[in-house]
Amino acid sequence: QIEGVQYIPMVGKVTVAMLERNLMRLFYNFHHPDRQHEDRHKAELEAPRPAQWYGTPVQIYTALAATAVLGMMLAQTAKK
Repeated sequence: QIEGVQYIPMVGKVTVAMLERNLMRLFYNFHHPDRQHEDRHKAELEAPRPAQWYGTPVQIYTALAATAVLGMMLAQTAKK
C-alpha cells in the first residue's frame, strides 16, 4: 500500500477504448496491407542510386568537345 493512493480493481470504459485504439493503430502501422504497399513504394523511391560516372554537365560537354576536335584532327591527318 502506498499512502494517499487508492487502488480500484476495475478497468473503465476509457481504458478499454484507449486499448482498442492503440490496437487499431498498431495494426495499421505494422500489418495493414495498404501500409505495407506504401512502405515498399517508399523504399523503392529511397533506394540508393548508382553513382554518376561524371561530376557535372560541364565535364560531359568538355569530353564531347574534346572528342569532336580529336576526331576532326584525325580525319584531317587521314586525308594527307
